[in-house]
Amino acid sequence: MQLDFFRLGFITSITPAFCLINQFVYYGIWYAAMFSLAWLSIERHILIFHSIRVATARGRLLFHYIPLMLFPLYAPIFYVYMIFFYPCEHIYDGTMIQCGDACFSGSISNSFKQYILIAHDFMPIVIIIVSSAALLLRVIIQKRRLRQVNEWRKFRKMITQFILISGTFVIFYLPYTVIYFVKALGFSSFGNNVIIYFVPLTNVPFMALPYATIITLPGLKEKLRALIICKPKQNIIRPVVVKN
Repeated sequence: MQLDFFRLGFITSITPAFCLINQFVYYGIWYAAMFSLAWLSIERHILIFHSIRVATARGRLLFHYIPLMLFPLYAPIFYVYMIFFYPCEHIYDGTMIQCGDACFSGSISNSFKQYILIAHDFMPIVIIIVSSAALLLRVIIQKRRLRQVNEWRKFRKMITQFILISGTFVIFYLPYTVIYFVKALGFSSFGNNVIIYFVPLTNVPFMALPYATIITLPGLKEKLRALIICKPKQNIIRPVVVKN
């Protein structure tokens, strides 16, 4: 839908069901990914530096399985109610992305708006930035201090994958978050000239996620090298027996 909108400048098929589902995907699924990544940025510290906490079944339940269920489910449940069941008047505009803003955005109180802004937009990106920077710094310090090459080699791919994923979220989503946050503080005209360019960039993390995952797969480098560098076939000369 978004690619079609950016290409044409309007939504070709606008119906209430279509608009509501796309608003739910935009809010519910997107923020579920943000909350999940925020927790994963914290969990990486537990897995690498406090692995004893997940060594038991109880520890894995408390620090792995329960958070992985709660964080991804919070946003979809929250926005299912806010988009489909919250009592407000739905107005659909085919000239705006996602058919315009969700109806609840103009009906909720200012304090509720501030909660959504801080808890849903600001805090996840701050957690991702701080946790990612702290993870990289701790890895460098611990690696130099302990010099346990074999031990750190086990976590290298996990750290690389997480830095790539979190880096794409920070680079492409942070400018939009900053503009949106400043607007919410009362500066309504801030960033009006550039925000239209940052909105499409918020889709890049989802498009880059498969590639960030693939490049850390074991043996991928050797397989790509074998495909790119085609070695010439060697002719094998075997003795031939000639019968008189």
